[in-house]
Amino acid sequence: MSGVKKKLSGSQKQEIRKEKEYNINSKYAKLDNFLISASSSSCASASSSNARELDEQGQAHPGIHKRRICCENTGNKNNAPEINRRSILAMRCIGQGLESLKTFSAVMSLPNPVEQKSYDVINNKLSRVMKEVAEESKKRAAVEENSSSPENLLTVSGDGTWKTRGHLSLIGVCTVIGAETEKNYSGSAGKMEVDGMLRFFNRSEKLHNLKYSNYIGDGDTKTFNALSENKPYGDDHLIQKIECVGHVQKRMGTRLRKLKLVYSKKKLSDSKTIGGKGSTDDEPMHWFCPTNPNTWCKYNAAINNNLQKYKHKPSVAKAVRDVIKPVFADLSHPALLKKCLGGKTHNPNENLNSLIWKFCSKTIGSSLQIAEIDANLATSVFNDVNQILITILEKFGLKINRNVCVSLAERDNRRIFTSRQRRLESSFKARRAKKIKKSTEIELFQEQEGISYDPVAF
Repeated sequence: MSGVKKKLSGSQKQEIRKEKEYNINSKYAKLDNFLISASSSSCASASSSNARELDEQGQAHPGIHKRRICCENTGNKNNAPEINRRSILAMRCIGQGLESLKTFSAVMSLPNPVEQKSYDVINNKLSRVMKEVAEESKKRAAVEENSSSPENLLTVSGDGTWKTRGHLSLIGVCTVIGAETEKNYSGSAGKMEVDGMLRFFNRSEKLHNLKYSNYIGDGDTKTFNALSENKPYGDDHLIQKIECVGHVQKRMGTRLRKLKLVYSKKKLSDSKTIGGKGSTDDEPMHWFCPTNPNTWCKYNAAINNNLQKYKHKPSVAKAVRDVIKPVFADLSHPALLKKCLGGKTHNPNENLNSLIWKFCSKTIGSSLQIAEIDANLATSVFNDVNQILITILEKFGLKINRNVCVSLAERDNRRIFTSRQRRLESSFKARRAKKIKKSTEIELFQEQEGISYDPVAF
């Protein structure tokens, strides 16, 4: 009868619904295949009921065996699908999470990734894998450091870093790095720096059969005072402090800048503000300069010839010297300089801190579990370079192919090459010249344009 719709049975409605889903899924065929190409060996074992056959145009046809797209898990039933585990690990390696994975999938015209519940399950397993790999890496680092130091006594540098700026976060990481091999073998801690360092020193003998005899600190906290009071190795073995030469220089600059600020509008003994020069023809100051005939000091060299030909360049005035002398006296004291012997620095800890927050961004909120995953990942990469990711992939149940190995090896080689280039004298001079040129340009612009920006000044 015309004009009357034919009533469909339940089985017919189900067939139509499947056909619609089939047409929608076929749009994503090409990109889905691109994402799981690295795991094609797993897909090959999928049964015909778990896969859809596609031709080159991404259309499904029976009997055409071009590509497979796994839509169910293969292998161990306790594992999430490989594509889910691989994508979540990839996000963690670039410091992103589920929301970024959803954005990536949407822009790439892919189906939505896992939901929050599955994401948490995968992260739980990833956390266990990362901790296992990091513990193995730290044990190897401890053995390597011990082989270069006699009697199981090590010099280590320690530092703490926080999830958010301002040291107010409840999520923090403490690190201890060997001074010889510059490898981290103590791991992360949830407390602040002082408590974290006490924990590391108290357990060093139990975990690694090592004693940390010398501690390189940055002077930012009371860590060394706490270690001295706690005496983790008893009264017979006291910990000695070694100063980071970089932080000693920093303290010198900080104190001088404070003096300049204080005396910028305050008169000195010569009734002038701070500034001026020092050693002059009327008052030469060359007490510490060598006096041998081949001395680099032009003043002492001129004494053997004709002193009248030598003229001092403008130097610091006596009134200024009287003000800044206490700063130089404190920071050039023999006791402090003795602690600077060896030129040890805190740079390895700063590098590790930077790597940790590269994986766990300070600007994106995250849980304690994510911070632990990223801290363990950073520790492993710091100790064993990027190729440690191969071990992580294997323990996470993911397939390894040539692309993975080649890419990670190229990244490590490129990093080493770049590091060596930056250490060249020519590279250092070029960077310094560029920095001076930029500073000069900024000063020139400020003189021409005046003050254009000043907080709450306008």
